[in-house]
Amino acid sequence: MQTLQLQLDESQAAFRTQMPATPKLYIVFGATGNTGKRVVPLLLAAGHSVRAFVRSPGKLQISHERLQIVQGDVGDAEAVRAAIKGVQAVISLVGGPLGDKSFHGGVLPPFIKAVHAGMREHGVKRLLVQAGAASVVRGEKFNFLKHVLVRQIDGRTRGDHGCHIDNDEAISYLETSARDIEWMVTRPPLIVAKPSEGKRVVALDIMPWPPVVTFEDMAAYTVSLIDDDKAVKTSKYCGYALTSAIHPPSFAGYVASTVAIGLAYLIYRLI
Repeated sequence: MQTLQLQLDESQAAFRTQMPATPKLYIVFGATGNTGKRVVPLLLAAGHSVRAFVRSPGKLQISHERLQIVQGDVGDAEAVRAAIKGVQAVISLVGGPLGDKSFHGGVLPPFIKAVHAGMREHGVKRLLVQAGAASVVRGEKFNFLKHVLVRQIDGRTRGDHGCHIDNDEAISYLETSARDIEWMVTRPPLIVAKPSEGKRVVALDIMPWPPVVTFEDMAAYTVSLIDDDKAVKTSKYCGYALTSAIHPPSFAGYVASTVAIGLAYLIYRLI
């Protein structure tokens, strides 16, 4: 295990100054995932403490005096609840396996219920959950591009449909059964393992275009959002601030817009 070197690039360092002056203890579920392993050092660099809940501690490959490592499985509700004791906020970067056609959901909803129970038990209020842009939230209008091309055709073809179901059910639970906590959901587009774009990820009311952000930039956005009171009880899309966006097409423009944008999206996913 290597000692963590807290070096941030220019775009990530900008978020450091936005963090609150009072250090907090955050628990990060999914800390060894692509976003999680970038969120942890950003929180530490900002002067906070982190409790990383991981199944395989060796995958974290970092050590720090303010980093606590708790070994456990997100499917163990009792362990999840116990791990929340003493923290000020919870960050969930947990998700089912992408690209697995045999996965039909069932990971995230029971985990979120266990997190909620643990937060109630230990008096913790703030929760951030990372879902995805294909997730459907309450009151969302039908969008052919998203609901048919992305969720049904692309999702089923690539084996992501089970994750879409998981995210939908987890968000629905928060909307209907977790009104006593300060939850927030991020819905990023495709996240890729490339260097930071040097651009800021922000909350969006509509799907971003191009539908991609880097793990580096998504991690910075996550760290900046967790203490934003304006984000409480929201499930916004997110993407780069200077990006254009995909509006749900009108009936008159269905054929031209959905075919053109849909093909562009599928091609983008393939290259």
